[in-house]
Amino acid sequence: MQYGLGIDLGTTQTAAAVQVDGRVEVVRLGGRRAEIPSLVFVKSDGGLLIGEAAERRGQAEPARLAREFKRRMGDPVPILVGGTPFSAHALTAKLLRHVLDTVAGLQDGPPAAITVTHPANWGPYKREQLDQAIKLADAGPVQLRSEPEAAALQHATARRIASGETVAVYDLGGGTFDVAVLRREGDGFVLLGEPEGVEQLGGIDFDEAVFGHVLEVLGDKAQLDPGDPEAVSALARLRRDCVEAKESLSFDTETMIPVALPGLHTRVRLNRSELESMIAPSLADTISATQRALRAAGVAPDQLSAFLLAGGSSRIPLVAQLLSTEFQRPVVADPHPEHSIAMGAAVATAVTVGGGSPFSAAVPPPRPADPTGGYSPVAAPQRGGAAAAGMAGAAAAASSAAPGPTSGSPAGSPAYGGGTPAGGQPISSPPYGGAPVGGTRVSGPPYGGGAPTGNSPAGGPPYGSSAQASSPPISSPPYGGGTPTGNSPAGGPPYGSGAPANGAPGGTVAFSRGAATVPGNAPTSGPAYQGAATSTVPQAGAAPISGAGAVDAAFGGGAPAVPQESRPWPPPPLPGAPKRNLGKILMVAALVVAVLAGGTTAGLILINKNNKDKDTTGGAPTATTAAVSQAAVDPLAVPTDTMLIRVDTPGSAFPDKNSKIYQFTPGEDTRTPLPGSGPGDVLPKWSHKRDQIAITHVNGDHSSIDIVNADGGDRHEVADDAGGRVAWSADDSKLAFMKKFDDVNQIAVLNLQTGDVKQLTFSKTLKDDAMWSPDGKSILYWLNKGGTKQIYELNVANPKEPGRQVTGPDVGPANDPVYSPDGSQVLFTRELEGDNPSDIWQVGIDGSNPHRVTSNPAREMDPTWSPDGKWFAFVRGDYAEPTVVVQRLDGTGEKVLTKNGAREGHPCWF
Repeated sequence: MQYGLGIDLGTTQTAAAVQVDGRVEVVRLGGRRAEIPSLVFVKSDGGLLIGEAAERRGQAEPARLAREFKRRMGDPVPILVGGTPFSAHALTAKLLRHVLDTVAGLQDGPPAAITVTHPANWGPYKREQLDQAIKLADAGPVQLRSEPEAAALQHATARRIASGETVAVYDLGGGTFDVAVLRREGDGFVLLGEPEGVEQLGGIDFDEAVFGHVLEVLGDKAQLDPGDPEAVSALARLRRDCVEAKESLSFDTETMIPVALPGLHTRVRLNRSELESMIAPSLADTISATQRALRAAGVAPDQLSAFLLAGGSSRIPLVAQLLSTEFQRPVVADPHPEHSIAMGAAVATAVTVGGGSPFSAAVPPPRPADPTGGYSPVAAPQRGGAAAAGMAGAAAAASSAAPGPTSGSPAGSPAYGGGTPAGGQPISSPPYGGAPVGGTRVSGPPYGGGAPTGNSPAGGPPYGSSAQASSPPISSPPYGGGTPTGNSPAGGPPYGSGAPANGAPGGTVAFSRGAATVPGNAPTSGPAYQGAATSTVPQAGAAPISGAGAVDAAFGGGAPAVPQESRPWPPPPLPGAPKRNLGKILMVAALVVAVLAGGTTAGLILINKNNKDKDTTGGAPTATTAAVSQAAVDPLAVPTDTMLIRVDTPGSAFPDKNSKIYQFTPGEDTRTPLPGSGPGDVLPKWSHKRDQIAITHVNGDHSSIDIVNADGGDRHEVADDAGGRVAWSADDSKLAFMKKFDDVNQIAVLNLQTGDVKQLTFSKTLKDDAMWSPDGKSILYWLNKGGTKQIYELNVANPKEPGRQVTGPDVGPANDPVYSPDGSQVLFTRELEGDNPSDIWQVGIDGSNPHRVTSNPAREMDPTWSPDGKWFAFVRGDYAEPTVVVQRLDGTGEKVLTKNGAREGHPCWF
């Protein structure tokens, strides 16, 4: 298969895209996201780790981690990494080679053409250094393109930019800023004048500002020993949380940053206005550079068709606000700016690879009649206000502006000919049409072509909040001009215009082997969000931008406020960190030691809604009619299906060796012991019919598997010398568990009718946590391969080890995997380093879209799905003080089921 490859070697992130038969697809380079960190880790033996693997190892050994080396390109002073000197171009070559190998493996061969991008303001010397990196990587013939040119190519494949039109590309990435003025000529763009930029300015500088703010708030509380490895690891985690907080403020107006340092566990609040005040001076420098670029090109602002945004940091709402205010021109954002340059680079390979004109499927904006011969006049903020106050005050002016058009601008005037809103209500107009009516965004085709279908709003919710039932990846339309796939109108919706009528995200890349899903997107299984949000109420602190300087709500200006309880997936795009309130603070180490010294006795709890069973237990509660009615009336209520949980009670022995099963219904305080349960019951598991419970029982150094009826009767042992979690087959006729064969734990299957035990695995590699699939065909488990726990799926009928890989080493150490009720998704415990030992993650059964779904500073582990697949339960807290928590998959609705002072763990809901 012949394909073209586009690569964006960014300062902080590296992305790639392929062009196949006129279709552009983002390639998944990492296990968590499509892009990977631009990092190289040098191991003690001289070996190298790239991307996510380098990031993980670098947390504990930062001196061996090379980062931001793109900023050092051309610097004769070597970069010392782990005691070894490297040039910036040598490190770039290692990163480039990794990308080439990854893509070639996914595409079953090398590309026919390669385009690599570089900052527009790089001179001949730095471009020569990049050439050296390409030669060191043995990449073969490579075409170089400037990053703004690639971004313009990508934008032009989605919306038609007519020959002769002039645009400005504002590219604010992780480490550099570029701005260039380009004119469309033929199937490409010509640079006008000289590009401008601020080379040492990007998202990493904003990250440092947030990190510095947190340390300032902590003050003397954050006194750390720089020689303490635990402190170094904790600070690395805090830096990552600061990055997530910064990115989340592109969509939310406030966030909480968890702080988990040695001896200190707290949270720091950060709101959007505070972030904007930190970065406003830097953004003022980008506006000045933009003015210089326009002067060098001999282009006045009113001669620009639009500003095109590129680079992940351009999604910060203040960027569009400042451009709109200063230049009074339309601002057009790609919904995935972190991928736009790579996709544009892939577009540039079309001439070599074939596939027709890259612009043949682009859709032109309507051009209403105008006396001046240009675009129709639009409402825009008048010069003055934020601009007159100076850029340093722009952030405050933008954040404090009341919702509605800026004084002096015609109310509700549409951008590019969009109709005037009825009633004069302020609405952020979509670019190039799609006019709202009466304050509600009306479903309609892009640019006025074709009949609208469905109930989805024309502009859609802001990027990062669009509702969708699955996670299709992103793509651009085919170059050939043929009928697009799916139900989207020809040409597809404009980038940033939200979901089309069928609910799929606009401008998507079809999923194929190696193609990336939209970063942060929801998996196929999850809460049933019914359509996109239609609210047009601006979020607090984010005034809508209308008119010529208008940016659609999808671009970050005037984003609709979605209620937290119904906010659609996905959350802001991070290895999956949903927004939710953090739970209680971890206990200090001394208290934990005191609890461990005192000892505990454990018990298991059964959280019960067995409303179809008779009350034969002499006190085991069943779900009441009121509880069932409430759940039926309120779909957001916590399901009251029976859950099994271990509870620790006072005692003198270690919890795992003294335990019982209790029962209660979520929302109720009563805990009732399951009859027949005694000390040593540790891991319960419901049968699919929910009429039996399999229990792992521990007695000293010995463990076994017992089965008991749901009412506690007929308890009997079914497997000896077996331990760990136990799982039922789909028809409840077999059990899977870990059993020792020749002193090695292996996956075994017990036939409950015949008593026969079948050994499925034979390798001596450490493995555990066998879990049967809902269809009974496969068993999920983790295998310690290469020193990292990785999840595999083993075919029961033909168990060829190790089976199909679900997570790789890039995802990180994974255990406790559990299937969703429909078998399409997996929740698992992802082990971490430092003071935060584990979080809960989710991944598709095909390995797609691994992302974090919990982020509390405390230990989080042992996930279990609700029977309807919309909620999950897990354990939070130290081993000595576990609590059971439930929440929805999008991070909302969190409820701590364990009462203060109680100790409960190992939940089983499904």
